[in-house]
Amino acid sequence: MAVDHESIKAILDGKGQNADTSLRAKALKRARSQQVPKTLTAHEWEKWYAEHGVPDSHKKRENTTKKPWWQFWSS
Repeated sequence: MAVDHESIKAILDGKGQNADTSLRAKALKRARSQQVPKTLTAHEWEKWYAEHGVPDSHKKRENTTKKPWWQFWSS
């Protein structure tokens, strides 16, 4: 069942924002805000890194004190 956003907007006299919560709308919003994508293929990541650089959240941390996940299962 599709939601008729235009009719709802006309009823509300244009008050409020567009309530489109579809995946397409979320992807468009993320693309316009220049956020880091969440899912790309390996080739798309290479292209994205070349255009935007590698964000800090994707860089490997050298000095971390976290234990590997498998150490919690031993002993």
